[in-house]
Amino acid sequence: MQFLILKVDAVVYLVDAYDKERFAESKKELDALLSDESLATVPFLILGNKIDVPYAASEDELRHFMGLTGLTTGKGKVNLENTSVRPLEVFMCSIVRKMGYGDGFKWVSQYIK
Repeated sequence: MQFLILKVDAVVYLVDAYDKERFAESKKELDALLSDESLATVPFLILGNKIDVPYAASEDELRHFMGLTGLTTGKGKVNLENTSVRPLEVFMCSIVRKMGYGDGFKWVSQYIK
């Protein structure tokens, strides 16, 4: 029997910022990933999508509903070497309008070894 061992360099978690009724479900899934020991040191990029849609959640709302207020590490180049802090940040985006996610991917790329 063969087993495939995968190495995860980063997690990109996409949340529909317009579908507020599913935030609880999305938070439950994110919490499960964040508590997975095999991902304990893996950077997490949370993308809040659909900011182009009226009444979509703001970044502050998304942080609140996902339980991320005060847990993110900063959008700039934050040196987390020799710490036990996992890189974690929220970026708002619109996939359809091709905006926002590029900044998120640039951010997460600085933590991929």
